[in-house]
Amino acid sequence: MKNIYYIQIEDKNIEEGNSINTLAGLKDNLTNPIKNIVFTNHAEETKEKYEKTGISTVIYSNKQFGLTNVTDVVSTLEQFLLDKTDYLLVFEDSNLGNSLATRVAAKLDLPYVGHVEEIESHPNSFTVKRHIGQTKAIRITPLQNSAVITVLFNGIMNNVEKAAVDIEHWQLATEDKNIYIKNEDSNNDLAYAKIVVAGGKGLQNAEGFQPLQELANKLNASLAATKAVTDQGWVDKNKMVGISNLTVKPDVYYAFGIAGAVQHTAGMDKSKHVIAVNTDRSAPIFKLAQYGIIGDANQVIDGLLNLL
Repeated sequence: MKNIYYIQIEDKNIEEGNSINTLAGLKDNLTNPIKNIVFTNHAEETKEKYEKTGISTVIYSNKQFGLTNVTDVVSTLEQFLLDKTDYLLVFEDSNLGNSLATRVAAKLDLPYVGHVEEIESHPNSFTVKRHIGQTKAIRITPLQNSAVITVLFNGIMNNVEKAAVDIEHWQLATEDKNIYIKNEDSNNDLAYAKIVVAGGKGLQNAEGFQPLQELANKLNASLAATKAVTDQGWVDKNKMVGISNLTVKPDVYYAFGIAGAVQHTAGMDKSKHVIAVNTDRSAPIFKLAQYGIIGDANQVIDGLLNLL
């Protein structure tokens, strides 16, 4: 049975790359042996989190490590895998994960499959599935030999015995003096936002989007809207999420006053977590939501602003 190595970046200066949701999903869905490999600049702070996963973990630690040291990550993985055969390398399906996965696949001369949505394990192989673009067609790819994929899963880490976590003090070969500076502008690129705050016609008018923008600022999120809203001119058209414009896959998608027509949900149904607020308890958006509030969206927004 093939081994699975799940690769993560834990940079304390950024949020992307340090989610264990996909790791939990792999554990929930597959019986293959899994090893977690983490590259970080704050190993001691993250050690306890990985002990609780029940999955054996190796942490490569250097306090100077940052996103400018990607070359070191690739070369270290190459050395780690020298004596390994018949494995699957898994990265999170994010901007960072896909960028790193393609580099590693090229360096190791391995096949790469991005944006995988489903994995099937067989005794000596895997089969991975993903949609083709924004269509309903599914591409099925058999992986007989070692390969690299990116995937986004949701899973729950149940209470388990502590796993072994080894911290390797890691020597960086490159001494790049560049540093990553976090962008605090909440008007970040909507297509790549980790948090999206979206509004629909339930906010009633353009003025209803002013508090929503304030909420987005407080959450360091991106503002989004439905087509019905942008057609009214309440919000710029470049903020429209849906089948005729942007598709987003944030960690959290807040839907305020959005009924959930398929034209909109086709652009956000891959969100990790959806929180919906609507006065209509039968609104289709609640079928996608992990959390729902039946109530007036404007009042809920005001309440959140008072809390933050």
